[in-house]
Order: sequence, then structure tokens, then C-alpha cells
Amino acid sequence: MKKCIFLLPAIIFLTGCWDQHMLSQTKLITAGGIDYTEDGKVVTTVSVPQAFLGDSGRGTVINQVFSGEGQTARQSRLRLDRKVSEQLDATKNQVLVLGEEVAKNDIYPILDVFYRDPKSALNAKMVVSIGSASEVINSKYTEPIKTIGIGEYLKEIITSAERDAVIPTDNLQTICPVMFDPGQDFVLPLFEPLEKTVRVAGLAFFHKSKMVGTIKEPLSVSYILLTGEKPMKELSTTERISSKHENNVWNFISVKVKRNKRDFTVKVTPSGKISAHIKLKTNVVVTEYPLDNLDSPAEIKKLENQLSKIFTKNTQEVIDKIQEMNSDTFGVGRKLMAFHYPTWEKLNWSKDYQKVDFSSSVDVQIDGNGIIE
Repeated sequence: MKKCIFLLPAIIFLTGCWDQHMLSQTKLITAGGIDYTEDGKVVTTVSVPQAFLGDSGRGTVINQVFSGEGQTARQSRLRLDRKVSEQLDATKNQVLVLGEEVAKNDIYPILDVFYRDPKSALNAKMVVSIGSASEVINSKYTEPIKTIGIGEYLKEIITSAERDAVIPTDNLQTICPVMFDPGQDFVLPLFEPLEKTVRVAGLAFFHKSKMVGTIKEPLSVSYILLTGEKPMKELSTTERISSKHENNVWNFISVKVKRNKRDFTVKVTPSGKISAHIKLKTNVVVTEYPLDNLDSPAEIKKLENQLSKIFTKNTQEVIDKIQEMNSDTFGVGRKLMAFHYPTWEKLNWSKDYQKVDFSSSVDVQIDGNGIIE
């Protein structure tokens, strides 16, 4: 009884669930896409999965797709909300797809609505789609029609590519500070819509908040190798090492990266010339090599030299391409700001970045060849 007397006054100060949202009165968005119309209006397309119990007692998922158009991203979302009986809720959104035309323009006006809303799903994955984003959301996917929602399906594709070290690990939140960083740019996965699915086709590179170019596979794998920012144990690649065999399969070798040590240096000469160099020491395991003979130290050394030259050529091609795009995703400018600030103050980085002498070198060592002796 005494406990009740002490607890009763405390009830007065309890606010209760004044901001609750009933799940029965909402439709949860799991995937969203944004495009531009020809006259510059914003089109937002979303997928809302609905679970139903089938006749056999097994649950099925039906993906409802809605679309709204407006002058801004917020207005298009409000008009989209008027097309459904319940209230649309984006707090559980898993993937945000930007159409190609959206990405080529300043993407911040589109993302502003996400960053201002305290309930936004800032951990949502971001991708760029070849063509329109609505094509990705509206595709008649074979798998999620009966098993999971489109948002979950797209997220699993992205997560799988991240796990295989094919694309970097980023989301809405992680790209925000980089977007406003004068010394570094960012990169997003590139989707290619297919008939009944999508595939990760490569990477989309940005300068500030505009997409300036893309790199397709297999060069996108070389870019991830150059970053050196994540474990590479799942990164695999297949390279041509010969052209003399009639059976084409014999001309290739497949390797899996075991370790990848990266050394990134930026130097400035007394005359003000800037140079940057990424040096990689990459240990690999041979996963496919029909010619075999890998018990020979001479053959191993020969392959290491060949792979070192091929990897160096590929990584240098990547650096040349992103420098031509004017996308400083490796953060050369960030290193100049940190270690050579007097030089940085004199630069117009949007123009001077392309003048940097930027090079790479890769030293490949073979640590294993599978279980074949």
C-alpha cells in the first residue's frame, strides 16, 4: 500500500505513448526509387510488401508498388501517401535507388528530405540504376513475389556483393559527410535491371554530389582492391595469362585474395608538384588453373610476375579513369589537407586534382593452390 502511495504522484509526470504509430494503420516501405520527369518533376516509386496466408497454410508476399509525382521529393511523397488507404511509413526502408538522370544532377536536394526527418532510415543502402529507378522497383522479380519483399531482396543482393568485396559498404548516413568534404568523394553500387532481377554491374563515381562516371566489372574489382579498407578474403578475380592455347579455358587463371596490405602516400615537391602512389602487397590463393604444375617454384614465380603486371595494369587503368572523371574517391585531397596544408590552400581542387601524378603498383604473391598436389 505504501508503495502505491509513492508511485501515484509519479504517474502525473508520465507522458504516455503520445507519438505511437499503429502498425495496422501504416504501410511499411521497404524499397524506394527516385526519378526525374522530362520537365524536371520528381517521381517517387515505393514498394510495400503485404503478407498473406495461402490456402495451403504457407505465407506469401505480394509487393504493392505506388508512385507519386511532385515538384520536390517531399511533395511527391505527400502525393504518394494520398494514393493509399493507410499511412506510408519509410522508417523501415532498406534500399534507396537513384535513377541515372537523378544521379547525374545534384543529388542533395533529393536527399535533403531524408536527412531532415529524425525517423528516416539512414542505414538504408543507396544504389544508382542504369536507366530509371522505377524500373528496378517495378520489376516482376521471380523470388520476392512468393518469399520476401522487394526491399529485402535488393538488400540481400547488395549485402552479398559487399561480402564478396565487389562493392564498398556505404549507406545514406555514411555518404553524407563525404558529400560535403572538399578533399574526398564517394562511390555507390551500380544496378543494371534485367528481365526478372537486377545485377550489380559496377560502380558509380561522384564528385561532390553529382555522378561523373561509372566503371563496370571486372575493373570495379580492381577499385575495391585499391581501397584496402575492408577484408578481401572473399574477393576473387579471373585473369587472362596466355593467348596461345586453342582451348580458351586454358588461357585463364582464377585467384582469391587472402591478404591485401596497402600503402598510400601523397608527396609534394619543393616546386609544388603533387604525386600520389598506392602500393599493394597482395597474397592470393589459386582457385582455378587447368595448366597446373604449381608444385614448381619456377612456375609459381612466373605466375606471380604475370599477375603482378596484370594487377598493376588494371589498378592503374582504374586510377586513370577516376582521375579523368575528376572523382577523388581515394582522398588525395584529404591527405594534402592533413599533411601539406600550405599547398592545399593554394589549390583549386576541382581543377588541380586531375593534374596529380597518380600511380599504383601491385606485388602479388601466391600462398596456396588448393588441395591438388
